[in-house]
Amino acid sequence: MLIQVGLVLLMLVSVAYAAAVMRRIEMDVAEYQRDLRAVEEDHHKLEVACNTLRSLCSQVDGEVSKIRADIAELTDSRAQIEAEIMALAEAPKQRLFMFDRATLGHGKLWEVTIVNAGGSAVASDSAVEWANGRTYIVPGTTDRDAKFRAEPKFLPSMGYRIMQVERFRRA
Repeated sequence: MLIQVGLVLLMLVSVAYAAAVMRRIEMDVAEYQRDLRAVEEDHHKLEVACNTLRSLCSQVDGEVSKIRADIAELTDSRAQIEAEIMALAEAPKQRLFMFDRATLGHGKLWEVTIVNAGGSAVASDSAVEWANGRTYIVPGTTDRDAKFRAEPKFLPSMGYRIMQVERFRRA
């Protein structure tokens, strides 16, 4: 009988141990499933983040290529502008002449371009300048007034001719 009681106790202990092992296995499976769901959620979040980063990278690449094209265009235009500046710096300067400083405060200023194609009052060293035209700053209320003030100083009988009268653009 003692052997039977020992066997029953052994069976009960075995059943209890088997139940504990089964319980531990069920808990491990549940923990594994929770961890798996968490990993899948993290994987999904990382996938979304990677896709967002890829789209942002493609947008940035497009913007970088546009900026590089703009930089190349600006470099070309800068080189052209520097060449124009150098050409303008080497070009002869257009001089402006004044009749009388005291009268400059009266009225508007006008640029009067006067040419002399070889009259008797022209010296040989300034013949080219007079042929191209000299620009005088003349005060006057209108362009006709400025022309009227310039005519007595540059007579047509001496070979002078007023080519153009326009508003002083540098004021």
